[in-house]
Amino acid sequence: MKKFLYTLMAFVIFASMATGLTACKRTVQNEDPNAKPEFTIPATGSPYAEGIKLPKLENTKVKILMGVNWDYIEKHNTEKEPYAQYHATKAWEATYGGSVEIETVADSAQTEYLMTGMASGTAPDLIPAGETLYPLWSANGLVANVEDVADYLDLDDPIYKKDIMEQFKWLGKYQYIVTREPAHYFVVYNKTKFNLAGEKTPMDYYKDGAWTWSQFVKTAKQMTTSDGSDYGFTGWGLFPYFAPYPMSRVQDDGTVKLTVDDPKYMAYMTEVYNFYQREQAGRLDYSLQDWSKTFPQGTDAMVMTTVDNMKQIVNAAEELESDKFGIAPLPVFNLGDETERISPATFWAYSISAGSKNPKGAATYIRLEAKVTENALKTMPEFGTLDDYLTEEEKTMIRTCNSEDTVLIDPTRAIGDCYNIVDGELVPKLYYAVDLTSVQALIDSVKPKLQAEIDDFNEQARENQEAVSGE
Repeated sequence: MKKFLYTLMAFVIFASMATGLTACKRTVQNEDPNAKPEFTIPATGSPYAEGIKLPKLENTKVKILMGVNWDYIEKHNTEKEPYAQYHATKAWEATYGGSVEIETVADSAQTEYLMTGMASGTAPDLIPAGETLYPLWSANGLVANVEDVADYLDLDDPIYKKDIMEQFKWLGKYQYIVTREPAHYFVVYNKTKFNLAGEKTPMDYYKDGAWTWSQFVKTAKQMTTSDGSDYGFTGWGLFPYFAPYPMSRVQDDGTVKLTVDDPKYMAYMTEVYNFYQREQAGRLDYSLQDWSKTFPQGTDAMVMTTVDNMKQIVNAAEELESDKFGIAPLPVFNLGDETERISPATFWAYSISAGSKNPKGAATYIRLEAKVTENALKTMPEFGTLDDYLTEEEKTMIRTCNSEDTVLIDPTRAIGDCYNIVDGELVPKLYYAVDLTSVQALIDSVKPKLQAEIDDFNEQARENQEAVSGE
């Protein structure tokens, strides 16, 4: 499959050279390419479109690649929790009389689908992007720079999360358009278990200024039963690619550097290794993968996940009439020189396809959906279904973490077969069974394979850039 994709990449690059990767520079006949759009058309078609002004467009047909179909979007749009894409689509069609076409492709097949679409001239206009696709799509020439349509995005609007977009830049150019706050990771804990055990909760330690990695280990060990039936921690929140330091980094020239030998990364992974293998304070078997089902049932004491996942935990627990849950920040990794939290996070972003036939329409739609989201959020409880569940202290803590914590983008999962190598060879030895080899030996066992994947990626990225620069 990898050889096929590399062959397809080369074809895409040469096809792009013929048609022009700078799709955003296409203009309709007799249109001034330097004319800035005027936002004069009132959006209609949705109560959440009120107050939004849109520009005139020559082409009002937009194709969006999605992992879900319209039926899913329509089903998940409710009065209590309006689905922004549903309302943006309705507003687009009512305002412009145009169409928003959804091309539904499974997430695992989207890269190949995009490459094929680029080569055949049938690529969608908009593509959803995230941390698990960066820098794969950028390096393969599938994503357009947005400078040429920045005015249609109204890119200076504060709805755009420029600090995150900076981290997703490719060769110094914006390609990922981020309009939603990243979903930070938190520690969600079983409040009922802590109360019954008479133990201080993670939130208690946080309020005391003592919620550090050292204390997290002590707390998890204290909440682990002697017979191994119940652990202080479960889930995949401590997996190698969810560390406060990345396994690899994207360099300024677009190549990737493996950083598992970085002293900070190794210090962290050594602590994780000790946590599982020596302290055995985290669930040490494959069932940790089922944490989203077992944790709401009252199994184990803590997980690391997002606020949205906490909603699912609470909802499931209420249906089961199970335990009550609380939330606290991630612990500060105090065994290094850190004094602040560095959080993994998930990101929602749009990118404009490099093969888009309507980049101005694509940019306009991104802005419309962002504005619709902004309007919808004003009518909703701040924390959705958790608004009455969370304490005021927890709400203040979440706001503080969302505004102050550093978020990390680790590109490793998007590089070649790195994800499968880590998940298939490193994770089982470290998290599913006792293995007292040493963390250095475990990482050394996969390092050559990871480096080979990165070398292949870098070689292809250089070839792609040379092809484009030689256009």
